[in-house]
Amino acid sequence: MASTKGVLLINIGTPDSPETKDVAVYLREFLMDGEILPIPAFFRWILVHIGIVWRRAPVSAKKYQSIWTSQGSPLMVHSLAAKKNLQAELGDDYAVEIGMRYGNPSIESALLQFKNRGVKEVFILPLYPQYCRATTESSFKKVDEMMQKHGLTFHLHKLQSFWSNHQFIQAVADEAKKSLQGKKVDYYLMTYHGLPESQNSKMDPMDSYKLRCQDTSKLVAEALGLGPHQWSVSFQSRVGVETWIKPYTDEELKALPGRGIKNLAVLCPSFVADCLETVEEIGMEGKETFLHAGGENYYLVPCVNGRADYLKSLVRELESTEK
Repeated sequence: MASTKGVLLINIGTPDSPETKDVAVYLREFLMDGEILPIPAFFRWILVHIGIVWRRAPVSAKKYQSIWTSQGSPLMVHSLAAKKNLQAELGDDYAVEIGMRYGNPSIESALLQFKNRGVKEVFILPLYPQYCRATTESSFKKVDEMMQKHGLTFHLHKLQSFWSNHQFIQAVADEAKKSLQGKKVDYYLMTYHGLPESQNSKMDPMDSYKLRCQDTSKLVAEALGLGPHQWSVSFQSRVGVETWIKPYTDEELKALPGRGIKNLAVLCPSFVADCLETVEEIGMEGKETFLHAGGENYYLVPCVNGRADYLKSLVRELESTEK
Protein backbone atom coordinates (compact mmCIF):
# COMPACT_ATOMS: atom_id res chain seq x y z
CA MET A 1 0.00 0.00 0.00
CA ALA A 2 1.36 3.43 -0.96
CA SER A 3 2.00 5.88 1.86
CA THR A 4 0.44 9.30 1.34
CA LYS A 5 2.50 11.10 3.99
CA GLY A 6 6.25 11.25 4.41
CA VAL A 7 8.33 12.17 7.44
CA LEU A 8 11.88 13.33 6.74
CA LEU A 9 14.22 13.13 9.72
CA ILE A 10 17.18 15.43 9.02
CA ASN A 11 20.40 15.45 10.99
CA ILE A 12 23.82 16.91 10.36
CA GLY A 13 25.43 13.76 8.96
CA THR A 14 28.44 11.52 9.37
CA PRO A 15 31.27 10.21 7.19
CA ASP A 16 30.73 6.87 5.44
CA SER A 17 33.67 5.48 7.40
CA PRO A 18 36.24 6.76 9.91
CA GLU A 19 38.98 6.58 7.30
CA THR A 20 40.71 9.85 6.41
CA LYS A 21 39.53 9.83 2.77
CA ASP A 22 35.86 9.50 3.75
CA VAL A 23 36.19 12.07 6.51
CA ALA A 24 37.74 14.47 3.98
CA VAL A 25 34.78 13.99 1.60
CA TYR A 26 32.37 14.71 4.44
CA LEU A 27 34.28 17.78 5.63
CA ARG A 28 34.38 19.25 2.11
CA GLU A 29 30.61 19.03 1.74
CA PHE A 30 30.06 20.37 5.24
CA LEU A 31 32.43 23.33 4.96
CA MET A 32 31.33 24.30 1.45
CA ASP A 33 27.87 25.16 2.81
CA GLY A 34 27.53 28.94 2.75
CA GLU A 35 25.58 28.81 6.02
CA ILE A 36 28.58 27.19 7.71
CA LEU A 37 31.26 29.42 6.15
CA PRO A 38 29.43 32.62 5.11
CA ILE A 39 32.07 34.00 2.76
CA PRO A 40 32.04 34.36 -1.07
CA ALA A 41 31.98 30.95 -2.78
CA PHE A 42 35.30 31.40 -4.60
CA PHE A 43 37.20 32.20 -1.41
CA ARG A 44 35.31 29.49 0.48
CA TRP A 45 36.43 26.90 -2.10
CA ILE A 46 40.07 27.94 -1.74
CA LEU A 47 39.89 28.01 2.05
CA VAL A 48 38.20 24.62 2.29
CA HIS A 49 40.07 22.67 -0.37
CA ILE A 50 43.52 24.14 0.16
CA GLY A 51 43.56 25.43 3.71
CA ILE A 52 41.25 23.39 5.96
CA VAL A 53 40.38 19.87 4.83
CA TRP A 54 43.87 18.49 4.36
CA ARG A 55 44.75 19.63 7.90
CA ARG A 56 41.54 18.67 9.68
CA ALA A 57 40.69 15.35 8.01
CA PRO A 58 43.46 13.24 9.63
CA VAL A 59 42.73 14.72 13.06
CA SER A 60 38.97 14.25 12.70
CA ALA A 61 39.46 10.70 11.38
CA LYS A 62 41.25 9.71 14.59
CA LYS A 63 38.38 11.12 16.62
CA TYR A 64 35.79 9.21 14.56
CA GLN A 65 37.83 6.03 14.90
CA SER A 66 37.66 6.38 18.68
CA ILE A 67 33.83 6.28 18.69
CA TRP A 68 33.04 4.06 15.67
CA THR A 69 31.13 0.89 16.56
CA SER A 70 30.75 -2.48 14.86
CA GLN A 71 27.42 -1.17 13.52
CA GLY A 72 28.92 2.09 12.28
CA SER A 73 28.77 5.71 13.35
CA PRO A 74 26.78 6.25 16.58
CA LEU A 75 24.82 9.03 14.89
CA MET A 76 23.77 6.70 12.07
CA VAL A 77 22.99 3.81 14.41
CA HIS A 78 20.71 5.96 16.57
CA SER A 79 19.13 7.65 13.53
CA LEU A 80 18.21 4.29 12.01
CA ALA A 81 16.72 3.19 15.33
CA ALA A 82 14.66 6.39 15.53
CA LYS A 83 13.44 5.86 11.97
CA LYS A 84 12.41 2.26 12.69
CA ASN A 85 10.67 3.16 15.93
CA LEU A 86 8.84 6.15 14.48
CA GLN A 87 7.68 4.07 11.51
CA ALA A 88 6.22 1.55 13.94
CA GLU A 89 4.51 4.33 15.90
CA LEU A 90 2.96 6.04 12.86
CA GLY A 91 1.97 2.99 10.83
CA ASP A 92 1.77 2.30 7.10
CA ASP A 93 0.04 5.57 6.18
CA TYR A 94 3.42 7.26 6.68
CA ALA A 95 6.79 6.71 5.05
CA VAL A 96 9.70 7.65 7.33
CA GLU A 97 13.11 8.43 5.82
CA ILE A 98 16.45 9.77 7.03
CA GLY A 99 18.12 12.58 5.12
CA MET A 100 21.50 13.77 6.30
CA ARG A 101 22.38 17.37 5.51
CA TYR A 102 25.90 16.22 4.64
CA GLY A 103 26.90 12.70 3.66
CA ASN A 104 24.64 9.68 3.25
CA PRO A 105 21.78 8.92 3.10
CA SER A 106 21.19 12.32 1.54
CA ILE A 107 18.16 14.57 1.64
CA GLU A 108 17.95 14.11 -2.12
CA SER A 109 17.74 10.32 -1.86
CA ALA A 110 15.05 10.55 0.82
CA LEU A 111 12.88 12.85 -1.29
CA LEU A 112 13.20 10.51 -4.27
CA GLN A 113 12.15 7.62 -2.05
CA PHE A 114 9.01 9.56 -1.17
CA LYS A 115 8.32 10.15 -4.86
CA ASN A 116 8.68 6.45 -5.62
CA ARG A 117 6.29 5.56 -2.80
CA GLY A 118 3.56 7.93 -3.97
CA VAL A 119 3.85 10.38 -1.09
CA LYS A 120 1.89 13.64 -1.49
CA GLU A 121 2.87 15.62 1.61
CA VAL A 122 6.07 15.60 3.63
CA PHE A 123 6.76 16.63 7.22
CA ILE A 124 10.27 18.09 7.39
CA LEU A 125 11.84 17.53 10.83
CA PRO A 126 15.34 19.01 11.17
CA LEU A 127 16.44 17.34 14.40
CA TYR A 128 17.94 20.47 15.93
CA PRO A 129 15.82 21.48 18.94
CA GLN A 130 16.91 25.13 18.84
CA TYR A 131 16.61 27.01 15.53
CA CYS A 132 19.83 28.15 13.87
CA ARG A 133 20.54 29.25 10.29
CA ALA A 134 23.59 27.00 10.02
CA THR A 135 21.54 23.90 10.81
CA THR A 136 17.76 24.36 10.49
CA GLU A 137 17.71 26.91 7.68
CA SER A 138 20.47 25.13 5.78
CA SER A 139 18.36 21.96 5.89
CA PHE A 140 15.30 23.77 4.54
CA LYS A 141 17.37 25.27 1.73
CA LYS A 142 18.66 21.85 0.74
CA VAL A 143 15.14 20.43 0.66
CA ASP A 144 13.94 23.30 -1.53
CA GLU A 145 16.97 22.92 -3.81
CA MET A 146 16.33 19.20 -4.33
CA MET A 147 12.60 19.76 -4.82
CA GLN A 148 13.37 22.19 -7.63
CA LYS A 149 16.08 19.98 -9.14
CA HIS A 150 13.73 17.02 -9.50
CA GLY A 151 10.49 18.91 -10.13
CA LEU A 152 8.90 17.54 -6.96
CA THR A 153 5.58 18.96 -5.83
CA PHE A 154 5.11 17.64 -2.30
CA HIS A 155 3.12 19.75 0.11
CA LEU A 156 5.71 20.53 2.79
CA HIS A 157 5.24 21.05 6.52
CA LYS A 158 8.43 22.47 8.06
CA LEU A 159 9.30 22.27 11.75
CA GLN A 160 11.27 25.35 12.83
CA SER A 161 12.28 24.18 16.32
CA PHE A 162 11.07 22.00 19.17
CA TRP A 163 13.03 23.09 22.23
CA SER A 164 9.81 23.65 24.19
CA ASN A 165 8.03 20.45 23.11
CA HIS A 166 6.86 18.71 26.27
CA GLN A 167 7.57 15.21 24.99
CA PHE A 168 11.12 16.17 24.01
CA ILE A 169 11.85 17.78 27.38
CA GLN A 170 10.42 14.75 29.14
CA ALA A 171 12.53 12.42 27.01
CA VAL A 172 15.71 14.33 27.92
CA ALA A 173 14.78 14.23 31.60
CA ASP A 174 13.87 10.54 31.44
CA GLU A 175 17.26 9.64 29.98
CA ALA A 176 18.96 11.60 32.75
CA LYS A 177 16.95 9.95 35.50
CA LYS A 178 17.58 6.50 34.05
CA SER A 179 21.33 6.87 33.51
CA LEU A 180 21.97 8.64 36.83
CA GLN A 181 19.92 6.34 39.03
CA GLY A 182 21.89 5.42 42.15
CA LYS A 183 24.69 7.88 41.38
CA LYS A 184 25.74 10.82 43.52
CA VAL A 185 25.49 14.05 41.50
CA ASP A 186 26.53 17.44 42.87
CA TYR A 187 25.75 19.46 39.78
CA TYR A 188 24.31 19.33 36.25
CA LEU A 189 26.00 20.99 33.28
CA MET A 190 23.91 21.35 30.12
CA THR A 191 26.18 21.86 27.15
CA TYR A 192 25.02 23.00 23.71
CA HIS A 193 26.73 23.26 20.36
CA GLY A 194 28.24 26.72 20.18
CA LEU A 195 27.70 29.48 17.65
CA PRO A 196 29.82 32.50 16.72
CA GLU A 197 28.68 35.52 18.72
CA SER A 198 28.44 37.48 15.47
CA GLN A 199 25.75 35.08 14.21
CA ASN A 200 23.83 34.94 17.48
CA SER A 201 23.76 38.75 17.71
CA LYS A 202 22.02 38.97 14.32
CA MET A 203 19.04 37.03 15.65
CA ASP A 204 15.99 38.48 17.38
CA PRO A 205 17.15 39.06 21.00
CA MET A 206 13.91 37.48 22.21
CA ASP A 207 14.38 34.41 20.01
CA SER A 208 18.14 33.99 19.75
CA TYR A 209 19.90 30.64 19.70
CA LYS A 210 21.60 31.31 23.03
CA LEU A 211 18.36 32.36 24.70
CA ARG A 212 16.55 29.25 23.46
CA CYS A 213 19.34 27.04 24.80
CA GLN A 214 18.94 28.71 28.18
CA ASP A 215 15.16 28.28 27.97
CA THR A 216 15.59 24.60 27.09
CA SER A 217 17.77 24.12 30.16
CA LYS A 218 15.20 25.74 32.44
CA LEU A 219 12.56 23.29 31.22
CA VAL A 220 14.87 20.29 31.61
CA ALA A 221 15.88 21.45 35.10
CA GLU A 222 12.23 21.83 36.04
CA ALA A 223 11.48 18.31 34.75
CA LEU A 224 14.36 16.99 36.87
CA GLY A 225 13.28 18.94 39.95
CA LEU A 226 16.53 20.92 40.11
CA GLY A 227 16.99 24.17 41.98
CA PRO A 228 18.54 27.25 40.31
CA HIS A 229 21.96 26.61 41.87
CA GLN A 230 22.18 22.96 40.81
CA TRP A 231 22.78 23.50 37.12
CA SER A 232 24.21 25.81 34.47
CA VAL A 233 24.58 26.18 30.70
CA SER A 234 27.70 26.16 28.53
CA PHE A 235 28.63 26.00 24.84
CA GLN A 236 31.01 23.61 23.11
CA SER A 237 32.66 22.84 19.76
CA ARG A 238 34.05 26.28 18.99
CA VAL A 239 36.66 26.54 16.24
CA GLY A 240 38.84 29.35 14.91
CA VAL A 241 39.75 32.63 16.57
CA GLU A 242 36.34 34.32 16.47
CA THR A 243 34.47 34.85 19.74
CA TRP A 244 31.66 32.32 20.24
CA ILE A 245 28.76 32.47 22.67
CA LYS A 246 29.87 31.89 26.26
CA PRO A 247 30.53 30.35 28.70
CA TYR A 248 32.70 27.77 26.96
CA THR A 249 32.18 24.16 28.04
CA ASP A 250 35.87 23.27 28.24
CA GLU A 251 36.56 26.25 30.50
CA GLU A 252 33.59 25.39 32.72
CA LEU A 253 34.80 21.81 33.10
CA LYS A 254 38.18 23.12 34.26
CA ALA A 255 36.60 25.52 36.75
CA LEU A 256 33.83 23.42 38.34
CA PRO A 257 36.04 21.26 40.61
CA GLY A 258 37.52 24.46 42.07
CA ARG A 259 33.99 25.46 43.06
CA GLY A 260 33.60 22.28 45.08
CA ILE A 261 31.80 20.24 42.43
CA LYS A 262 33.29 16.76 42.37
CA ASN A 263 30.43 14.66 40.94
CA LEU A 264 29.16 16.07 37.67
CA ALA A 265 26.36 15.04 35.31
CA VAL A 266 26.56 16.42 31.77
CA LEU A 267 23.60 16.65 29.39
CA CYS A 268 23.71 17.67 25.71
CA PRO A 269 20.19 18.96 24.87
CA SER A 270 21.06 20.42 21.47
CA PHE A 271 21.76 16.91 20.16
CA VAL A 272 19.08 14.24 19.75
CA ALA A 273 21.55 11.46 18.90
CA ASP A 274 24.93 10.71 20.37
CA CYS A 275 27.67 11.60 17.94
CA LEU A 276 31.25 12.86 17.73
CA GLU A 277 30.40 16.02 19.68
CA THR A 278 28.82 14.13 22.58
CA VAL A 279 30.70 10.82 22.76
CA GLU A 280 34.22 12.05 21.95
CA GLU A 281 34.29 15.78 22.71
CA ILE A 282 32.20 15.68 25.88
CA GLY A 283 32.36 12.02 26.91
CA MET A 284 36.11 11.56 26.41
CA GLU A 285 37.87 14.94 26.20
CA GLY A 286 35.45 16.60 28.61
CA LYS A 287 35.78 13.84 31.18
CA GLU A 288 39.57 14.03 31.03
CA THR A 289 39.44 17.81 31.52
CA PHE A 290 37.12 17.58 34.53
CA LEU A 291 39.02 14.78 36.27
CA HIS A 292 42.38 16.43 35.63
CA ALA A 293 41.04 19.61 37.28
CA GLY A 294 40.17 17.69 40.45
CA GLY A 295 36.76 16.22 39.72
CA GLU A 296 35.99 12.70 40.94
CA ASN A 297 32.98 11.35 39.04
CA TYR A 298 31.81 12.41 35.58
CA TYR A 299 28.56 11.14 34.09
CA LEU A 300 27.62 11.78 30.46
CA VAL A 301 23.86 11.41 30.02
CA PRO A 302 22.93 9.73 26.71
CA CYS A 303 20.90 11.71 24.19
CA VAL A 304 17.32 10.69 23.42
CA ASN A 305 18.77 8.61 20.56
CA GLY A 306 16.29 6.08 19.14
CA ARG A 307 13.23 7.26 21.07
CA ALA A 308 10.22 7.90 18.87
CA ASP A 309 7.69 9.26 21.37
CA TYR A 310 8.77 12.88 21.01
CA LEU A 311 9.14 12.52 17.22
CA LYS A 312 5.57 11.31 16.92
CA SER A 313 4.40 14.29 18.96
CA LEU A 314 6.26 16.65 16.59
CA VAL A 315 4.50 15.14 13.58
CA ARG A 316 1.14 15.48 15.31
CA GLU A 317 1.99 19.07 16.23
CA LEU A 318 2.73 19.92 12.59
CA GLU A 319 -0.45 18.21 11.45
CA SER A 320 -2.59 20.16 13.91
CA THR A 321 -1.09 23.56 13.02
CA GLU A 322 -1.72 22.99 9.30
CA LYS A 323 -5.43 22.34 9.73
